[in-house]
Amino acid sequence: MKVAIVSFGHVDVILPLIKHLKRYSIIVDLYLCFSLNRKAESILDFSDKIISTNFTNSDKTEELLDPYIKNYLGDISNVHFFIFYNDKLRSSRNFCLTKILAKKLKLYDIVHFNGINGVLPILIYRLRKKELIFTIHDIRSHSGEKTRFNFTERLNKFIIKSKYPVIVQNISDFEKLRDKYYSIKEKFRFIPFGELELYREFEIKDQKKSCSDILFFGRISKYKGIEYLIMALEILKKRGFHYNTIIAGNGEVYFETGELHELNILLINKHVSNSELVSLIRNTKIVVCPYTDATQSGVVMTAFAFNTPVIASDVGSFPEVVKDGITGFLVKPKDTVELASKISILLNSPELLKEMSNNIDLMAVSGEYSWNQIAEKVTKLYASVCEYNK
Repeated sequence: MKVAIVSFGHVDVILPLIKHLKRYSIIVDLYLCFSLNRKAESILDFSDKIISTNFTNSDKTEELLDPYIKNYLGDISNVHFFIFYNDKLRSSRNFCLTKILAKKLKLYDIVHFNGINGVLPILIYRLRKKELIFTIHDIRSHSGEKTRFNFTERLNKFIIKSKYPVIVQNISDFEKLRDKYYSIKEKFRFIPFGELELYREFEIKDQKKSCSDILFFGRISKYKGIEYLIMALEILKKRGFHYNTIIAGNGEVYFETGELHELNILLINKHVSNSELVSLIRNTKIVVCPYTDATQSGVVMTAFAFNTPVIASDVGSFPEVVKDGITGFLVKPKDTVELASKISILLNSPELLKEMSNNIDLMAVSGEYSWNQIAEKVTKLYASVCEYNK
């Protein structure tokens, strides 16, 4: 069985899957799709490199992959890049490029698309006679991030209603889809992603450390609820608790910043490199995700790669991975009093912090969020698709 995984983003999730699929007797090639105007995504950044459209040759692939990623994967012979002109659906240049990519993908038994991109509808049409599988990461757009046309949600709806199997990575969306589309419920598969272990490769031992008690990291956006973390810290200050807090990430700062210094909050409003992020997580006690809504749990699974407990809002997929009182705490969204209480409980109990850290470590080794089990489930899905269509 030969499988091509075509990934539009989500590099930090797909690379661990590729690594763990290697133990199975299937041929899996990964095609990382980028464009001339998008040379960075999650853990991968080659914005300083010169690239051209089409497939990259082996030397260019070697150049584009970070040395830490190559060290993690070991053998990179099954990793390829395909560069589009841009991310637009209505692009004559992209239309021609999809023909080149599709011709290559037709050589595989299964084509597994990971993520959404503007060129995907053209590829689906060109490969309509092939066995396709889709992984959808966000069924709905986050609050405040919906566009007028909302291309992603429209494309998701088409894929959901199609004949093709769909992998959903959180239980909440999985159950909603099965209930709403009951007649085709068997096509939906819940297969989560594990801790983002790849980030551990970026640890630099002698790097200057920024120590904190509390860390928020990730792109700054209104649905992340950072203002509620700040209000919780105001409550804690009035109670006599002074915790060192770091808020790190790029994006437009929408919250008031005048009192951050008085609350011992350091704002790092820029793109944080992989090694900087690892240092921040390594040198904090807890990670806080005060989101007002959420879908996936990439931040949590990155924190868990370093056995760092998480306090998160009880929204989206957070309750699935943050086991309340076991690997962290869950709080009601926008409830600053409860958030303040859970922060003080965890930071004032070294024994509980250690216990939660150990629980996170165990979760990565066994259970449905371990990469071994995830890779096994994906392999079984590939086999079932091939067997069904014999």
